[in-house]
Amino acid sequence: MKHFKIWVLSILILLPQLVLAASPQWISPQRVHHLLKEGSGLWIVDVRSPATFENGHIESAVNIPVDVLKHKHLPKAKMIVLADDSLGLRDSCKAADMLRAKGYGKVFVLDGGVRLWRSESLPWNGKNNASLHPVSWDELTWAFSNSVPFRLADLRDRDEQRRGPVKGAVVIAGNTLAEKLKKLKMDLSAAPSGRLARKLEKPQVVVLVLPSSRSSLDAAGNALRGVNAELHYLDGAYPLWVAREKLKPLPGAEVCRTCPASRGK
Repeated sequence: MKHFKIWVLSILILLPQLVLAASPQWISPQRVHHLLKEGSGLWIVDVRSPATFENGHIESAVNIPVDVLKHKHLPKAKMIVLADDSLGLRDSCKAADMLRAKGYGKVFVLDGGVRLWRSESLPWNGKNNASLHPVSWDELTWAFSNSVPFRLADLRDRDEQRRGPVKGAVVIAGNTLAEKLKKLKMDLSAAPSGRLARKLEKPQVVVLVLPSSRSSLDAAGNALRGVNAELHYLDGAYPLWVAREKLKPLPGAEVCRTCPASRGK
């Protein structure tokens, strides 16, 4: 009984540390910018791909993709700020877990990622970010599993919606893709009045379910340019994308038996 009480006491003492270790430490772009101006020796590590990094990145950031980071040895005395533009900042969170497991203590995830940094007009090198960012299957599943706040907007026509409905997605009204995009842009542009309110408002995170036509991605990028939102799109038409990857549907999604995703069953 005595040993049991000691064991329970030890768990209670360690529990807050375990909870803290399981959650990423967040830091705002403005705070990072302020620390850099003060001369703090922090490292901004951009964990995106080299090609994406070269297209545009935070000034003074170094590019170490998340899959390469596990083989790198960084100074443990340095404050490390991780940045990317994945849905829910999954890659930065993954990198933070990896570094903490290796004994790094001063690890932070840039809140809002490179998109929020860019939208706040902080020092930037290169071109602007792409207006739409692709979301892979595992990225979207991870976002569901980790309760990442985002909206699913279905821009497909009724025929494609019947072939593969996505539970939880908001079907955008309209007879054509152009009408649907106009409706969505009006919805996303509805922001609190006043310059200060708009500045303080965090961009909405939206994942688009686009029609299978090749031109739909360009049409969406052009129509939604400039809206105050972090825009992603499901990489491949649903459920054709599911069939190609031979993976299970999203949690709650229903796929009809005659759809490509159900063939061979």
